Order: sequence, then structure tokens, then C-alpha cells
Amino acid sequence: MVFRFASIGLLLLILPGVETAQAEEFSLGEVKHPPEAVAEPLKSILNPAGVRVLNGQGNTWCEVWVRREIADSGQPASPEAVYPGFHSGVLIGLMRFPEGGTDFRGLPVGKGTYTMRYGVIPQDGNHVGAAPIVDFVLLIPLSEDTRSPDAHLSSEELVELSKKASGTHHPTVINLAFPPDSVERPILEKYDSDHWILSLPLNQKSGGQLPLSIIVHGQAAG
Repeated sequence: MVFRFASIGLLLLILPGVETAQAEEFSLGEVKHPPEAVAEPLKSILNPAGVRVLNGQGNTWCEVWVRREIADSGQPASPEAVYPGFHSGVLIGLMRFPEGGTDFRGLPVGKGTYTMRYGVIPQDGNHVGAAPIVDFVLLIPLSEDTRSPDAHLSSEELVELSKKASGTHHPTVINLAFPPDSVERPILEKYDSDHWILSLPLNQKSGGQLPLSIIVHGQAAG
């Protein structure tokens, strides 16, 4: 599997204290149901079972739920997209953080539950070459996301919604990674620079499964 990550311009969640965070080992557990704060109809489109990422002390770092199934929009968000079946703004799933954290710029990420909506790095003069992969998800506080799961949202709309996750003028962004060719169950793997990648299958409405890889822990290089 080939793995690349954004070196600048993207916000990756890290534990406070870089040296301590980079020395940690992570493992997987299971969550049997979404958080109680998740109401219908959102709950009905999510897989009931989620994935729990545990740190070296056995404490929950984050939890992830993905949709039961997702349609191929046929409208790639970017010609360079690694996940061409996703359109800008489509809901991928949820992430929950039981404790607050920070991103690599020191911006706060409060504890709570967030929607994950897909976006790409704008390929304009300010962003060209900013990262070898343009795909990521933006976190939006669950209580602030009232859009349809399949809404088409511009980069500007996504950024404005995601600013509510950080409470600053910057969005909270989680990188996606190049996925494996296939994955039958959730797996957590460590790559260079202590990046931890959660790969899991995402069912497609047309049949089959789409491997999805999320950087759940790591610090941007550079």
C-alpha cells in the first residue's frame, strides 16, 4: 500500500505534547451503537457498530462510525481526487472525541461528536502542491450540521461549518490516506512519522465495498 500525507496546510489531530503522542501505541475496539445525541434520521443511515481507537493507556482516543452505504455521485470533487465517488460535502460518518485535543497548529478540538463531510484542497494559487493527496474530511459539530447527508457543499460552505468545530477562523480537517486495494474489516496500522491509519470498508449502494482510510492520529511533517 502506498501512503502519503499532507505536509502543510492541513490540520491533523494530535495529543497534547508531541513527544508523548508520537511514542504511543494505538489499538482498536468496538462500539455497539452511536452516541445518544445522534437522532433520527441520521442514526438510520449509520452502521450501528462503530470503531473505537484506544491509546497506549487503554483510554479512548476517538470513535468512528461510517454510513451503512453511500452512492457514487458520478461527480468527483476534483480531477485529482483519490476518492472520485465522493462529491464535495457528502457525509461520510461521525467521529467522537471523549476528551479535548489540539491540531498541529495548536487549535483546540473540544470533546464531543462531529460529522465528517468530504472535501478536497482547492487547486488554486494558494493551495497547488500543498499536499500529495487532496482528499480529507472536515469535522462539524453534530448540533451544527443540519444539512442533508448527500448535500453538495462548496469548499467555502464546508470551511464555514467546520470553523464551529475549532471555535477559530480555521476549519478542523482530518486527512484521508490512499486506501488499500480491499479491506474486509476495520484495521489500524502505523506508518512513518507515527501516523496511525484506520482503514475500514464502506458499502456502496451499487454493490461492493469501498475501502476508506482515515488518519486518526498523527502530526503533519514540516
